[in-house]
Parts: sequence; structure tokens; C-alpha cells
Amino acid sequence: MGTYSIENSKESILRPNSEFERRIILQYYLDNDVQINEIERNILNECHVSEHESIGIIGCLLNDKSLLNSLRLVLGASNRSNFKLSTLSNSLLDSNTLKKAVSYYFKENNYDNLSRSEQIIRTEFNLIY
Repeated sequence: MGTYSIENSKESILRPNSEFERRIILQYYLDNDVQINEIERNILNECHVSEHESIGIIGCLLNDKSLLNSLRLVLGASNRSNFKLSTLSNSLLDSNTLKKAVSYYFKENNYDNLSRSEQIIRTEFNLIY
């Protein structure tokens, strides 16, 4: 797997202007149902990408029930060109968690009080909904 490794490509995953490299690696993980390890989970949680498809793939790879991941999955579910991403995102979405996420990020918290990742994902979610 060498080349297509989140762990071995941390720089490409986290570098703001490496959309293409990041996207290739993330898509490889999605297409091949690769399970991430704890190091890769931490890298993905650090990632400040603002591209909807990558955000959605990260949501699927993290596959956790956090409020922020709920928003990521909505972005993935809304994807029209990546059938696997939209299908998997939809299957992982939990409506109760999503309701809590919308309340938390859009009603209870001021934008300025959110982390950089939270701000980016909230902004991208707002563009769709």
C-alpha cells in the first residue's frame, strides 16, 4: 500500500494546497474499504480541507458518531459524482446525531468559538443547506 498511505503521506494530507494528492489517497482508502489506524485517525482529524468530496470521504473513514463527523457525512451524502461516497455516507448518517450537530454548530455556538476544522466544515455545510 506504501504510496497510498495516510500515515506515510501526512504532509500531503495536511498541506492546504495538495488537493490532488490528498484526494487520490483518500479515494484509494474509500474504494478499497481500508480501515484506518489510530495515527491515521489523528491525521484526518487534523486535516483542514475545504473540498466537499474529501470532507465526506474523511467522514466515512473516521466513521464516528461525533457531531462534527455528522456534518462531514452530510457533505459526503450530497455528492453527485461519487456513488460509493454518497451511499456510504447516507448509511453512516444518524438523524439524531445530525439534529444535535446542527443545533450545536448553528445555534449554540458562535462561529468564532469553533476550531479551524469546525469553521471550515460549518461553512461548507452552509453552502449546501
